Order: sequence, then structure tokens, then C-alpha cells
Amino acid sequence: MDLQQLWEGIFSEDGSSVRKAWASLNAEEQVTVKALLLRVIEDPERIKEQRIAAQFALTIINTEQCSTSVGAPPNTGNASAALLQPTSAISTITLPDGALNMARELAHQTGQQLKFASGQLIASFKKDGTLVTASDIEANQKLGEALQARYPEHGVLSEEGEKVYHGEEWCWVIDPIDGTTNFAWGFPCWGVLIALLHHGYPVLGVAEFPPVGQQLYAAHNQGAWRKTEIGYGDGPIRVAVDQSLTSTQLFSCGTRSLKQGQLKIPCKLRLPGSSGFDFAMLACGACVGAYDSTVHVWDVAALWPIIEEAGGQIVTNYPGGIFPLRAGVDYSSVAFAALGACSAPLLAETLSALSDRFTLPSKPSTT
Repeated sequence: MDLQQLWEGIFSEDGSSVRKAWASLNAEEQVTVKALLLRVIEDPERIKEQRIAAQFALTIINTEQCSTSVGAPPNTGNASAALLQPTSAISTITLPDGALNMARELAHQTGQQLKFASGQLIASFKKDGTLVTASDIEANQKLGEALQARYPEHGVLSEEGEKVYHGEEWCWVIDPIDGTTNFAWGFPCWGVLIALLHHGYPVLGVAEFPPVGQQLYAAHNQGAWRKTEIGYGDGPIRVAVDQSLTSTQLFSCGTRSLKQGQLKIPCKLRLPGSSGFDFAMLACGACVGAYDSTVHVWDVAALWPIIEEAGGQIVTNYPGGIFPLRAGVDYSSVAFAALGACSAPLLAETLSALSDRFTLPSKPSTT
């Protein structure tokens, strides 16, 4: 394939053409092409059509890269794989011994304990106007202490605790109760989210949803999985196979997302009131897409690897991309919008439909 054919294929907005062009490259050339696509997406001088085509190609490429993990067995200890960071730097990672199993156990135990406190409505307001309960604070403390006792050299970032990333190689990000308002009122849609970041990028995620008895989990190159209390639906999960938006599909979004008006998509909307649950439904194939206009790192860190390992796409409007995290940043003050989809074509279509409220960042962050 000559150079002109290569770029025509990469920017064709045709999935098969992108895959063929990508497959013709060696590993070094793939790194270069992916870096170029990222630059096109972030370049404000590029016309909108070029940035959308580049995003389309990049999501196809990411799907190709994570599809090799389908059918991998559940965690049996360590994982070693090549991880292509958003900065296009390749690093080989080996997860800390027992990390996924411990995160799963902690999330489940915490969720079971919290079930007894749901609906008590003993809450107060934080500075940003959101609710916090005594259960949030207690669960956050117990989770942080357990993780640091096992991995004392790791950082721990959380909504109710330390909010500044200090640049640790390994850093846990936890949300003790995702969907606190639901939890406080007794509405059965909330969860416990635990993620592990390597050099600021999520490589392990656990999302426990006690009211529905489900746990979703994933680790880099080990696939995405679900465990239920009733044993039905256990096993690997994948996103839906839809390539375009239709009126028969489900699309999950946050209530804040509707303050700017109805989403301009034909799907049936679902508003669970939990960002984690929104994106979990994308990962397991119940929804073709998910959008939340205002989230923080702890809302999406655990779901990020779950969606990626399930074959989905997720992007944010944070300049330069929210991951990897930047050392020294207080992430309690960093809010952004997140958009996920089950396929590259559907993501491109959703980006176009929501262009009035969600656009990809035009330049990298300087923070």
C-alpha cells in the first residue's frame, strides 16, 4: 500500500478501509500514525470534518487493539501487556500482585455494608452543592486504609479524601458511593467504584452495584467481565454491535445533561442518576451510548478500562484528554463532560448530533 492509499484508507470514515490500512503498518509505523491522529483531533486549525474523520479512525484502531483481549480468562494474578498511552508512548505493565482480586473483594464488601444504610437520608451539602453522607466518608476511609495497607507505595485519590495526584506510578482512584443522592433517598441505583492507574492512566476498574446485585470489572488485556448475585449473566461482556443511532435503542445520560435541552438523538433516553451506572450500561451492551455533561475523575476512572476492554469508545472534552492525570493537579476542581459509544461509527454520529454541547478539545492542556 503506497502512502496516498494509506492516508485515504485511514481518513476514509469506512471501518474496513481503516482496518486494512492499519493492518498494513508495522508496530513503529502504527505508533507514528496514532500520534498523528491525536494531533489532528486536537488541532484547532483543522476543519471539523478532518477532526471527526481522525476521531473515527482512532476509535476503529482502539477497537482493533482491545479486541484481542476478548475471551481472556478472569484475573488469575498478574497481567503483562503493551499499553499505548494517549501520548503515544508504549510501556509494558505488570499489575501489582492480586490487585484485581483485592479491588473486587473490597468493592463487594463495601457495597454489602452500604446496603443497610441506603435510604437513611442523613446527608449534608458539599461546597459544590452535591450531597455527602456519613456513609460516603466512612466507606472512603475504610477503602483507602485497606488499599494503602496492602500497597503502601501507591497513591489513593478519592472524592471524599485526597484529591491531588502526586505523580505516583500506581494510584488508586475511588468513589465510595457513586450516586449519593440516589443512595441517600433509597433510590436503588448507586455503586462503589474502584480504579487503579498506571502513570496516571486507568488499567484496572471495578464497578459494584449492590441494589441490582452486579459487579463489572476489567484489567488491561484481560477483557471485561460481569458477576451477578444470582449467577445469571456471569462471564465476559461486550458492547452492543450497533453502527448507527435508531429509535429502538437505549442511550443513558445524566440529569444535568438535559439542562441544555433535549439531546438531538433518536434513542430512548435513560437517566439512572449515577454516572458509573450510565457507562456500565454501555459496557455491558444495554445502551448504545452514554453521556454526562459534568463528571469528575472518580466518576469515570473505574469504567474507563471496563468500556475499553468491552470494545467500546469513550472520550472527554477535557483539553488534552483527562488521562493520563497530571501531577500536582487538584482534581476536585476539574469537571468535564464524557461521551461513550459502542462503536466508532456510532461515536462519530453521536459527536455530530451533540455538537451543540459536546466538542472534542481543540488544544492540549497546559496544566
